[in-house]
Amino acid sequence: MLLLALLAFAPLSAAAEGEGEGPVRFPVSFETEDGFTLHGDLISAGSTQSPVAILLHMYRQDRSSWSPLIPELVSKGITVLALDQRTHGESTRKGDETVRVDDIPRGSFGEVLRAGPKDVAAARAYLAGHGFQVDRIALVGASYGCSVALLSADPVEGVVALVLLSPGTAYFGVDVTQPARDFGGSLLAVAAEDDGQSAQSARTLTNRRSATSELSIFSKGGHGTRLFASQPRLVVEIREFLRQSFGMVPPG
Repeated sequence: MLLLALLAFAPLSAAAEGEGEGPVRFPVSFETEDGFTLHGDLISAGSTQSPVAILLHMYRQDRSSWSPLIPELVSKGITVLALDQRTHGESTRKGDETVRVDDIPRGSFGEVLRAGPKDVAAARAYLAGHGFQVDRIALVGASYGCSVALLSADPVEGVVALVLLSPGTAYFGVDVTQPARDFGGSLLAVAAEDDGQSAQSARTLTNRRSATSELSIFSKGGHGTRLFASQPRLVVEIREFLRQSFGMVPPG
């Protein structure tokens, strides 16, 4: 564990950068308060003082879907923790029980979504326990991961920014319109017009907010992290939004 902690803090290796392999990922695992063992990748920006982005994937996806975004964030000094959320990817163990998303009826998945803030709280605790500063956290969600981000923004201390890719107002019957209005940090909502319900939800969630809100609607692009393939500039847009939200660049 000590070796892992030291590696997590280390800057990207010169060999990896020189060979074009990109940021070095370190697998991590930790437990939630209700007994799920979560797995993820920690990609350090080289300093425990760096702000942190916690990435929350789409329904029936996993942390690998964030691969296009991670190098952009780390290259500009933002540490990343990409999670497999509960019941997804490698995060299917709750004590001695195996709980997989494929085995959960869609009509019952709202209960899993409502428990999502426990995953985010456990991620924050892991980072704090390994010496990272946790007073500048961004939650970056895609599809149902947007709802987890919104539900986590208030109870999880240190969250200052949200990025929502293809959000919904009530995925799996869980209404998140009030958390969006209540969140006092910066919020960026992104969607495509050919994903009509998400585009409308993005507009609804950014409407009537008193805090900083940005809305980015593409004419086409698909849903959630699929937007990265169709809209390659999106990674830069997210990167610059987070840098401003973290106070790494002057507003402009």
